[in-house]
Amino acid sequence: MYCRRFALLALTFLIAVVSVVSAGCRGHRPAPSAAPVPPASTSEPTPAPAESAASSADAGPYQGPWVEALSVQVQVLSDTEFLLDKKRDRDRVATVQRLGYLRYGERTPAASGEPQKKANCPEGWYSLLAGGFVCGKFVTTDMQHPKLKTVHAPDLEGLLPYTYGINLLNGTPLYRQIPSHAQRRRLEPWLYRPRKPKSVDTVSAARDSTSDQNPYATTSVAAAPIDAGTGDTESDDTPWWEKDRPDGGPMQITLAELQESDGPIARRMVKGFYLSLDHDLVASGSRWWKTVSGFSTPADRILIQKPLTDYHGVWLGQDSATFETKNHPSRRIDKLPVAFVMAYHARRWTLDEKGKQASAMEGELDHFDAIGLTGQTARVGDSQYSETDEGFWLRQYDFTQTEPGPPTESLRENEKWIDVNLKRQTLVAFEGMTPVFATVFSSGRNEHETVPGVFRIYAKHISATMDADAELASDGPYSIEDVPYIEYFNGSFALHGAFWHAEFGHVKSHGCVNLSPADAKQLFAWTDPQLPEGWHAVLVTKEKQGTRVIVHDRAPGTCEGPDIEPNLCPQLDGRGRPVPQ
Repeated sequence: MYCRRFALLALTFLIAVVSVVSAGCRGHRPAPSAAPVPPASTSEPTPAPAESAASSADAGPYQGPWVEALSVQVQVLSDTEFLLDKKRDRDRVATVQRLGYLRYGERTPAASGEPQKKANCPEGWYSLLAGGFVCGKFVTTDMQHPKLKTVHAPDLEGLLPYTYGINLLNGTPLYRQIPSHAQRRRLEPWLYRPRKPKSVDTVSAARDSTSDQNPYATTSVAAAPIDAGTGDTESDDTPWWEKDRPDGGPMQITLAELQESDGPIARRMVKGFYLSLDHDLVASGSRWWKTVSGFSTPADRILIQKPLTDYHGVWLGQDSATFETKNHPSRRIDKLPVAFVMAYHARRWTLDEKGKQASAMEGELDHFDAIGLTGQTARVGDSQYSETDEGFWLRQYDFTQTEPGPPTESLRENEKWIDVNLKRQTLVAFEGMTPVFATVFSSGRNEHETVPGVFRIYAKHISATMDADAELASDGPYSIEDVPYIEYFNGSFALHGAFWHAEFGHVKSHGCVNLSPADAKQLFAWTDPQLPEGWHAVLVTKEKQGTRVIVHDRAPGTCEGPDIEPNLCPQLDGRGRPVPQ
């Protein structure tokens, strides 16, 4: 994801309420097994809010009162006071801290059903079982409240928290409410006039340019209709969505220009934008999607987008822990290094007794196979080979492997930390010096580099929207609602799930560390701070720090060309970390 464009916004997030967090971040095989459950942590107990969970194996289901959010975002605060307004309260000293927030329709256990009445919140402040307070103006203890009947909380059992759809055409409207026929005739003119057919060459060219217009676009977009316009000669009055770029490049329009302040339309969308969808309905003779954010959009312009892969990494020391593929069943791996096959037709190899000749074995390995390595290597001709714990050898061109760097000197015993190797595109999660999980990811591509350094996770969201305008001529604006399982660790750089591509193990993003949906969800549950039940996001505090993230080395093909930025491509020391300036 594009993660640097909005670093300031991500930092401001710690003290301000925002409903949208902008950032900027394939053969048949047997049905894969479910991703393994992370093992019970051996680390020291972290005093995270989740320790006050509503239920446990010993205590049984929570029998006390619950509160449910009635607003898009309800702040959870450290005291019965609201956050200070920077302009209005600049002479006052802040005494309250934001701990996280609830989202509309989410419920969390309360310590008491009786709110504390105060002048700043006449409805009273509810104390939450996990810690913190919410103002009664924005929540209810009535679980049958009429406002909650049409609201769905995120799905925490499935792979993704929401259903997602991709917008197929430029100009698709997001309505504040379902429009009348007369309004649609005026606002969606393509519905009521004939479309001029495009030539095969024009259609092919437009499809070929899809990946350049939106780096996160999928083959679903390429299969979609190309234009909503008539093909008539353009004039100055031609709406932006009916204009064609002479060079076939992405639409050059800003997010601000897509907004409409008055009328039925809240904003229009560029082809390739993603929506989080709550439910569909039929009204005024048409089928509609109601989005999680509360807008309505014509269903015929939205294509449901499912994850392009169900790949997951490996929890070390667990049986049947690797990702099951066509030619390689799920198996156990106990230790590093771990190889991840990146080629689609990789072979197993044997070496002769002298190690001078390599011979291919029968059968193939599959993309994303995870295989343990012994650490033994051999060079045959121009190729390097690595021995596997299954007895065969892998050719270096066919795989990447884990290669974590050293931890920080201040590492505590059993402390959780994450190693992010940009050169190898591999991630290893540790508890102290013990590796517990390994996988592959996608970091920032050239001119959108992921910055190396030593950081800590400071905010975790079940989901949040990421969008940005184009910084390069080759990019267009993008918007992805409710990107799943976000963990911010450096400004607006984050670990998060990516359901719109499956190129893990290769650079792809706009700066964030893209993980498969399964990996993002499991790491989100493993890292600190823990997310209390019913909360949508949690922030760190002085007492409850986030998991350390160490990003090192340089991703292949990055920090090249005349437009590199020194702050994104610092000089590295022998450990692959930035040299102190």
